[in-house]
Amino acid sequence: MTAAERLQAEKERLLAATGFYVPPYRMANLMKAAAKIMDIVIKADTNICYEECRFIMAIVNAAIPNAADQTEESKHDDER
Repeated sequence: MTAAERLQAEKERLLAATGFYVPPYRMANLMKAAAKIMDIVIKADTNICYEECRFIMAIVNAAIPNAADQTEESKHDDER
């Protein structure tokens, strides 16, 4: 089995198990973004405990649907 065939088999397995697949190059970019976020949280001017980190991430997680809705609305405005 070649590397390309192994990657395709892994993609199919993940799609069946989770319903989505992130290619390796995209995952690398996502991990860079996550590292930047963690760097901001960890290097804050004040000491932040893990519970506060979870609180920050909950705020961001709650804001994502609003940002996605605004993006969808702007796409529809462009189409008009």
